[in-house]
Amino acid sequence: MPEPFSHTFFDVEIETVNASPEIHLVKILSVSGHRFTYELRGPLTDDAIAYMKGLMDTAVFSDLIIERSVEGWEGRETRTYLKKHS
Repeated sequence: MPEPFSHTFFDVEIETVNASPEIHLVKILSVSGHRFTYELRGPLTDDAIAYMKGLMDTAVFSDLIIERSVEGWEGRETRTYLKKHS
């Protein structure tokens, strides 16, 4: 299981999906009680973590699919529910 990254206002857990090293569920709990999940479709690299931290810093508190794009990383809302955490 990949190591979670730290953020001042969030508790982060990372789970690999279906034993695929390229798809991760990043389950996030904010200090305000918001729970949301990002599905990262790509390697868990420093730039992917920086992108997710940027989303958290700008208060994107919804489930997102995050994928590589020509410009780097891109987040989009998911049409299905991502796995929640307790």
